[in-house]
Amino acid sequence: LSKQWYQRRVRGVEFTEDEAALYDRQIRLWGVDAQRALRSANVFVKRCGPLGAEICKNIVLSGVNSLTLYDPRVVQEEHSATNFLLRTQTGHTFADTAVPNLQILNPLVRVSSTTEDLSKDTIGQYSVVCITDGTHDEYSALNDLCREHGVSFLACNTWGMAGFMFQDAGANFKFIAEKSKVHKEQKGADQGATKRRKVDSTDKNDKHEEEDDEDGYEQREASFVTYRDAGEVTKLKFSSPSVLIAQGLLRGVTDIGQYCRETAEKINAKHVPEDLLQNLDGEIVPICAIVGGMASQEIIKIVSKKDPPIVNSFYYDGLSGAGIIENTRPSS
Repeated sequence: LSKQWYQRRVRGVEFTEDEAALYDRQIRLWGVDAQRALRSANVFVKRCGPLGAEICKNIVLSGVNSLTLYDPRVVQEEHSATNFLLRTQTGHTFADTAVPNLQILNPLVRVSSTTEDLSKDTIGQYSVVCITDGTHDEYSALNDLCREHGVSFLACNTWGMAGFMFQDAGANFKFIAEKSKVHKEQKGADQGATKRRKVDSTDKNDKHEEEDDEDGYEQREASFVTYRDAGEVTKLKFSSPSVLIAQGLLRGVTDIGQYCRETAEKINAKHVPEDLLQNLDGEIVPICAIVGGMASQEIIKIVSKKDPPIVNSFYYDGLSGAGIIENTRPSS
């Protein structure tokens, strides 16, 4: 894009000089409209352990309006080994300790903590609610609350070398995506050999240049289901080892090995490798970074309404490096 076009669009949404300078690269990457949407978004994150820390860091750097943390757990010395947001002090809550360390990353974002969990009275002020390290029942209840109040919901976990993410952006989520290659080729054929017109920055008809730059996009729609209504593992068509692990652990299965073996036989799926079953303990920072990066990317997509979101679940196997997407369906 031309420098003149870029400068006009930035001025059009009234970015401050500090914002334009700080977000220069990402404005060029995903556009001014997407950055404007991020600037007005308010995100709530429940639990900021190693996984939550990765999400919070990425969201603050993206330039949202505000980030609110809820995590009443008290920081102990051992927590600093796996969480870069908790290395300053012990004896305080996770949320209170993380806030100043996040604020340093981006002074233009309002970062705060709260001592109250989400309720029907407070949830409406947020654009997206993200919860980490939860359980099946907890995710079901919070997603129901979010859906009731029109708030996007995202949940994710890691267990050693395995990871999971689920999101619900509503039954009819509209977004902008690049037109398909076939569509572009057809349009090119219709236009024949017509060349793009150069427009001077002083030209009163410079709107044509903006239209040309944006003409490669179209509106699409994605349909999400709630976590409670998502299909269980026995009803998913393309199940894999990481799916079996996530489904079992989220439901509190005590013998995950036996659960995976029995379920795999029942649905004729691949058996979970023993190496993976033996590496499901602890919070491994690189796995948290990968799953947290995926979650952050989806939050940005939901807020900006640009590019196709994951519908609905992402599963990661750290031993093989494979990540899969499951398009879950209602249980009925």
